[in-house]
Amino acid sequence: MTWHLDYHTPTRGLTFACDQVLYTETSNYQKIEIVQSQDFGKVMLLDGVLMVTEKDEFVYHEMLSLPSLNTHPNPRKVLIIGGGDCGTLSRVLSHPGVEHVIQVEIDEMVSRVARLHFPQLCMAADDPRAELIFGDGIAFVKDQVEAYDVILIDSTDPVGPAEGLFRKAFFGDCLKALKSDGILCLQSESPWIENLRDVIHIVNEDLKSLFEVVMPYTAAIQTYQAGLWMFQMASRKYHPLSYQALTRAQYCPVPCKYYNAELHMAAFSLPGFVFA
Repeated sequence: MTWHLDYHTPTRGLTFACDQVLYTETSNYQKIEIVQSQDFGKVMLLDGVLMVTEKDEFVYHEMLSLPSLNTHPNPRKVLIIGGGDCGTLSRVLSHPGVEHVIQVEIDEMVSRVARLHFPQLCMAADDPRAELIFGDGIAFVKDQVEAYDVILIDSTDPVGPAEGLFRKAFFGDCLKALKSDGILCLQSESPWIENLRDVIHIVNEDLKSLFEVVMPYTAAIQTYQAGLWMFQMASRKYHPLSYQALTRAQYCPVPCKYYNAELHMAAFSLPGFVFA
């Protein structure tokens, strides 16, 4: 048995016991590892940072996808940027009415490794409604015009290749790629991590300068930084707390282990310190 320390800041992090390293390889972008942990099952690490666990992946993937899919009245065409483990893809395809999902992941090796070690997520990649593209999501979005009902940004932290996914220019390209009533949603880090608080604030201001409705929300994810994770929904038309959205959340037939109608409403009630 060994111990893995997933650093959240230079002075704190999450430590968990690992029985063995199941896989390790370095792609053109990052080091990819799969470890078998005692508490969380299989864990995917990218450059030593925890990304996916068997135990609680459902929290992140449900909360990135379902609030937006239930806010939009008819989400037929969806774009996912990132999401190489296919967890978000699997939740999107389980939502009624979705006809076509394009996923653009920069690192093909992440998806290949996930297919071996997280097959329950990657079965979604074989769905005929799914189209997987391996390339730069930022460049891909630039060429899209009024194409999508919902865009979901399932990225790593805002460093390296993912840094541009947190920039206003990229959000502007997403706006153009959305239909006139489209919705953008992105993961937005933990508000407990001091050096990321500025990123959360800047992203929020940039989104508000572009979209009619901007609503940040949170989820409790035990293995993510400090246990509290943030997302930001930006909509051209629809509000996630409207009667219609809450009704769709209440009757959503997607089987969930975390998300539900009550949580859909409560998640948008933010702790006071987040934007203090």
